[in-house]
Amino acid sequence: MNPNLNPENQDRLLEVVLRDEDWQITSAAGKAQAVAAMRTSQYRRRALRRAGGAAALAAALSCAALWFGRTRPSLPPLAQKRAEPPAAAKPGRYLTDDELLASFPQGSCFLFEVDGRKELVFLDPEVERQYVGRP
Repeated sequence: MNPNLNPENQDRLLEVVLRDEDWQITSAAGKAQAVAAMRTSQYRRRALRRAGGAAALAAALSCAALWFGRTRPSLPPLAQKRAEPPAAAKPGRYLTDDELLASFPQGSCFLFEVDGRKELVFLDPEVERQYVGRP
């Protein structure tokens, strides 16, 4: 770089550039190129933004499809056999009062009738726990 600048030389150069008709044409062409470059850059940014949004949407939809389409653990099958209705009640053998009392130790219980209903009453709580399971 030349440290001794001559302002007179610079003025002449400036006058030559400004008088040149090609300079205005060159300047207009430069402006058109700059505007085209800015539009191209803006178009690329918009395209990248849209592509990113579309990719994010596709990822969200695929995650949702995987989440809602997943298989849930199957429960064990219910018993296939249906309960059969009880057969007609078969006449069973009923114990008589004496047979019932004879099935327990001698003197440990007796029959008591209340309002037409007979109840077995135990005198010894140990025997009652052993046979009936009540405390």
